[in-house]
Amino acid sequence: MSEANSITISLGKPVTAPVLIPVEHKATPSCIDNPFMIDGKSYKVTAMSFGNPYGAVFVDDVDNIDARKLGESLGTHALFPEGAGIVFAQTLGGNNIKARLWHREGREFTPEAACVAGTAAIMLRKILSDEVNIFMKDNIFKMEWNRGAGDVTLTGEKTLLNA
Repeated sequence: MSEANSITISLGKPVTAPVLIPVEHKATPSCIDNPFMIDGKSYKVTAMSFGNPYGAVFVDDVDNIDARKLGESLGTHALFPEGAGIVFAQTLGGNNIKARLWHREGREFTPEAACVAGTAAIMLRKILSDEVNIFMKDNIFKMEWNRGAGDVTLTGEKTLLNA
């Protein structure tokens, strides 16, 4: 991607308070890496919002999961009373992750989903930097989290981030 075709947008501060996402979770002040049961199997979900509810789930291989089926089961789980987009993410080494999105509107990408994946990777210490390269929908995005200001920014293709 050339710099002429890229843009940086701010998504603000990640919301992790369960009542504001919303996610039904009462055990701790936030729903970070907490188990959701689907068909007898536990999936650790990090719930977050940048305006819309999302859950991030880290898996060993994002290419070999049924994102549609599992995403729908998690995204419509009773713990998400208003539903949620589900981002499946895989660490690739260094500051790199690969992500896929299940979204109830059928989207394969949203800027929020990319930032949820990157922010969750930092929160869970899967990435030991405040910058994450996110490979998503055949594109590379750079997410930065300025923890002092609380601001999360995403840099990527203008046509995707302006949509």
